[in-house]
Amino acid sequence: MFVQFAYSLFSQHENIERHFTSYKLYNLPYADDTYDKDTLTDSFFLYLPQQKYSLHPLGLPNLGTAFFPSLFSENQTHEYWFLRNYIPYIRQHDEIVYFDAKKPFTLFKFAGGGKGQEYVRFLHTQNISPTFNFVFNYDIINSDGYYQYSKSKINAISLATAYTKRKYQSHFNFIFNKINNLENGGLSDIDKYLNSSYSAGTYATNLMQAQNTVSQLGFQYNQEFGFGKYDVDTIVQGNDTSLNKTFDSKFSIIHDLKADRYFRIYQDKPSAYYPNTYFNLENTFDSSAYKVLDNNILLNFNIAQRGKIEKFKVLAGVKSYLYNYDIDTLKSYLYFSNSLIGNLILETEKSHLNLEADYCFMGLDIGDFGIAGKYSLDIGKTINWQSELNLNSRNVDDFIYIYSSNHYAWENDYYKTQTFATNTNLNFEKIKLSTGINTNLLQNYIVFNQESMPVQIAQLNFIADAWLAKRFDFGKFHWLSKLSYQYIKDKSRIPLPDFVAYSSIYFQSPMFKKVMILQLGFDVKYFSKTYLYAYNPALSTFYLQTERKYGNYPNMAFNISVLIKRLRGFVRISNFNSFIMGKNYFGSHKMPDNPFSFNFGISWEFYD
Repeated sequence: MFVQFAYSLFSQHENIERHFTSYKLYNLPYADDTYDKDTLTDSFFLYLPQQKYSLHPLGLPNLGTAFFPSLFSENQTHEYWFLRNYIPYIRQHDEIVYFDAKKPFTLFKFAGGGKGQEYVRFLHTQNISPTFNFVFNYDIINSDGYYQYSKSKINAISLATAYTKRKYQSHFNFIFNKINNLENGGLSDIDKYLNSSYSAGTYATNLMQAQNTVSQLGFQYNQEFGFGKYDVDTIVQGNDTSLNKTFDSKFSIIHDLKADRYFRIYQDKPSAYYPNTYFNLENTFDSSAYKVLDNNILLNFNIAQRGKIEKFKVLAGVKSYLYNYDIDTLKSYLYFSNSLIGNLILETEKSHLNLEADYCFMGLDIGDFGIAGKYSLDIGKTINWQSELNLNSRNVDDFIYIYSSNHYAWENDYYKTQTFATNTNLNFEKIKLSTGINTNLLQNYIVFNQESMPVQIAQLNFIADAWLAKRFDFGKFHWLSKLSYQYIKDKSRIPLPDFVAYSSIYFQSPMFKKVMILQLGFDVKYFSKTYLYAYNPALSTFYLQTERKYGNYPNMAFNISVLIKRLRGFVRISNFNSFIMGKNYFGSHKMPDNPFSFNFGISWEFYD
């Protein structure tokens, strides 16, 4: 079977090219390059979903478990609190990729390894007609984990359709996310772990039956109707003539509707691990639900193109947000908010500007507002400058205001949280150098203290990181590195490392008459010592601890990657230096990173 498989690979003759265009949708469609990059061997061995967000993710080590980035600027948010630490594994409406496929396209990915690790992605898209496309995407994650009682299982499914004509276009997506994790609460004796040489799965853990389930079921329907006229041009090709009809629209109406139902269940046997048990001394069964109806109506004005301006759009409308929050089915809270929203898009040949603003004028969240801006400029042919800013003043999450469970309960009356974030970066394509600075200013922000209780911090906290990324090419040898320095004014509230580094050195060469590309190398990730967060399974959140510092450990891996037409494959040996450097590799308090491990994976694309 292996020989036949190899022959089938070498018999492929189609060049690596794309027979589709892909895009995402945020009020209006915009270009997306997610699958354009799926022909590269560089970094293909970084198979963990969270590594697409952070080169050095921290948190729980198991595939499919909660994580947080080592740099504050890499944080992602989610409208449902209990999913914010799982974003890389799930589907989100605004991240759905739509297609216009000239040929049916199928993508299959698999990554696996020891302890039952499986990460499978299946995607299929095709055009049913020239104006109607559908795409189906299914991700499966399974892992038994290297440490006891740390299993994970995730299913993430999405189905999307796109109907696009001149006057009317509509986009629909349906998503289903379900996360099931068995969580051990960390090792019960870290010193014993550090000073002995038993296998990872033999060490005692704090919990044995803690089960977390988080689920989402939802859909989005976006439609746009344009007003305008058709222009008809006569095209002459030799002796033949044809009519080319174009629709010139200066004004359109957009309607966007999202409906989602989230729920979370935490089950466990009460033990001394938690300081309080309020309701049931025999069994813990905590549940909460969050239902959302997000309805937006916008007017889209296409300003006439003039001179160097290629696109000038102004969008304005109203956002209605209805949400219902349930705790243990005993308490139910229904809220409603109305906001004014606006968007300005301006494009020239070399620059792009996108400004957004929203203000809540009615409802529970009255006074909430946000301003966001993105700007990019091509400076010459090989230099690009990008900047972004975000200013927000918003109510804290409903979960922070009121919560009731078997181990934790609170009712808070907090002020709005203010955040101001900026980032700017320069990309020098010719010399393969990128650099940037990210800043964050926080006030009235929320942290979970050492007792795992939410508290609001009124004092300003300033966070900034400066980074530099460079690729060196020496013939067939390459060296890619990214170094980051992070400053946090009050590290007692946000305990992230000062230094974060990633480096990859590899050899790459075509082989077998350029039929195959081979890449051999190793990479290393590093962060400086700090009081990393601890993790609380009952709340699915990370909280502060000052018991022990972690870090200052170079986690090294050896990689082999191949590219044969539309097939990519990798083999990876991670943390091989643990044999000589001890076990001081942790991602959070009492949660060691995975020990020496072996992983492999493939990605295969098909047309027709």
